[in-house]
Amino acid sequence: EIDPRLKNSPIGFCMLENNEAVGFVGVMDLQTKTIEGEVETVGGIWGVTTSPSHTRRGIATELMKSAHNYFDDKGYRFSFLLTARTIIAYAFYRKLGYKDATDFPSAHKIMEEKKKPSGKGKEESKEVDWKKVVEIYNRFAADKAGFTVRDKTYFEVLRKREKIKPERIFLGENGYVIFKENEEAVFVNEIIALTTEEARNLISFLERKGKPIICDRTVLDEKILGVYESLGYMIRKKSHDLLMVKELTEKKTFSQVYGGKFYMTSLDFF
Repeated sequence: EIDPRLKNSPIGFCMLENNEAVGFVGVMDLQTKTIEGEVETVGGIWGVTTSPSHTRRGIATELMKSAHNYFDDKGYRFSFLLTARTIIAYAFYRKLGYKDATDFPSAHKIMEEKKKPSGKGKEESKEVDWKKVVEIYNRFAADKAGFTVRDKTYFEVLRKREKIKPERIFLGENGYVIFKENEEAVFVNEIIALTTEEARNLISFLERKGKPIICDRTVLDEKILGVYESLGYMIRKKSHDLLMVKELTEKKTFSQVYGGKFYMTSLDFF
């Protein structure tokens, strides 16, 4: 009811045996932006599950076919999913025609010593100017293709799903960072900066929180990745996680529609 990616879809397809669910494949409608700046809706696969007692019976294959048929009926050219190279499902998706679309570079830093928080409580405000957040993001993503179609409703949905809490967003003049934390680390959900100076300011804010580890698992913007590297962060060009894509038609390839880079952040995970 609250997620626009599911509102107009059947949610998913389920295999039943004796009125018991033995398999499921979720589907959703995702908005993307092409290299030509046009908005194109594509399919998203999520929640692929087979009961342990019913594996190796072709259930997941049949359900994936149902999902692809649904996307075909909607006229979608692409189907996307998120997975990891280290799990068995990766080989299964490749057999179904999926290929690697986007790797996720990461940045992390182990602080030399655990700094005490600066005490600047005013840096975290429960009143967030979401209009400004959307404006900054859209300026940042103006030349990027991928899961970059956003408006205020997008952020409201994330708030309702508790992916964003007002106290876990720091808004600067030319950027913002959304994060979560525990006793040992700060994890970046999304860092958006219009200038390298702002990127440094946002990272500095995270470091002042006094946690031993700072980690950003999805850094697809080269400028921000460069700032992390200049500040002594360890950079990994690939992680286990990745985005995969299946071309549902032969009209145009993934690279022809989206170019060399498909942009997203961890807030776009599905």
